[in-house]
Amino acid sequence: MSEKGLRELAAATDRVCLLLWVLRSAEPEILELIERRGSHGYVHYLTSRLGLLPESRWAAAVRIVPPTLVEHLLPRCRELEPRSYVEESLVAASAALERRHPAPLPHGMERLVRGEVRGELGAAFAELPRTGERYRDFLLDSMALREERSHLHFQAGAEAGWSDLQLMLFTAAFRGRSPLKVAAQFRWPEEEARSQLVALVDRGLLDEEGGLTLEGRDAREALERETDSRVAAALAARGVADAEDEISRIVPVLREG
Repeated sequence: MSEKGLRELAAATDRVCLLLWVLRSAEPEILELIERRGSHGYVHYLTSRLGLLPESRWAAAVRIVPPTLVEHLLPRCRELEPRSYVEESLVAASAALERRHPAPLPHGMERLVRGEVRGELGAAFAELPRTGERYRDFLLDSMALREERSHLHFQAGAEAGWSDLQLMLFTAAFRGRSPLKVAAQFRWPEEEARSQLVALVDRGLLDEEGGLTLEGRDAREALERETDSRVAAALAARGVADAEDEISRIVPVLREG
């Protein structure tokens, strides 16, 4: 399975899930749900993604926000009845996907998630029953693949010596954004973010301004290759030795999102 295909699939599933689930484009169906349930901002983000897991696992699963924020928001998330909120979010997101892509969706995505999906959040989406409703099932498969890759990415980062916060700061720099501004957006305490940023500078991965060094770029590419390798191994374990045909059909649909 080619590195190019794996990365195209990763970018495409990330795009559609962020678009429909995390409200990047303010889809009217999601906005209606949010207005009706009063679930703005992180409350929507947390409940719609994590509502399938036990509350005790939320802080560990979300990774990009500090555990203190999860604890702060948990009472409101609990009021939304998380599992039912996930189902309502699926209905809204499926309607948005159908509106954006009224042509029949291609088959093949379901083959990629048939079997054991790595990571508890990806597995939770993979284990939800498929109803035969193409848009809902397509979205579930996309979420399972996205969350599996995220899990494997953080796993590879941890084994390479990055904390979750360091990996967020490092990714922000890789994308040309201010690491400290991104950390603040996700409500990390400034002192903690600065401490982790200094650690990355001391390792020679970032410069004093928070930009990637040449060593940092090499380290980032090595991490991406390792993530690709783990994704390919996960697919192979599910009996998918070559997914190029499926990816060629799926990626244009998700890219249109």
